[in-house]
Amino acid sequence: MRNIRLAWALLTLGVGTLALISTWMTSWRAYQFTSCETDPGSDPVACYESLLDRAGGGLIVALLLPVALCLLPVAVPRRSIAWATVGALAATAIIVFVTVGGAAVMPAVTAVLAGILAGGHTRLTTQHHAPDARHGREFLKKLHQGQQDDR
Repeated sequence: MRNIRLAWALLTLGVGTLALISTWMTSWRAYQFTSCETDPGSDPVACYESLLDRAGGGLIVALLLPVALCLLPVAVPRRSIAWATVGALAATAIIVFVTVGGAAVMPAVTAVLAGILAGGHTRLTTQHHAPDARHGREFLKKLHQGQQDDR
């Protein structure tokens, strides 16, 4: 169980980091990262708007909701919860695409990565852990015994 929780926690951490950076960047004015002020065909008012001004709060929800959904399998590492998370992320991507547009990339990519984790859920939960020191001592005893038998 520890491996699957770690995998989901790493996915959550990565998605959360990207979501925070993206949320921060949505507050930037368009002229800070585009060349709209030098383009003669662009609207000068739009240059001083941010993506957050244009898309509204739905954009923030679209960026942060995948983080919240990825926390579910960390808290409850069951295969059914993992697949429910994948389904919820896919539904979120569709809803976000219809309402906000391009911000649907975040939940869509997260759904693909979550699908990979959910597909490997059984393998990651049944995987044996690294041997502890007791196994190492037993191996060394057998090795030493084998060397003594060869003499």
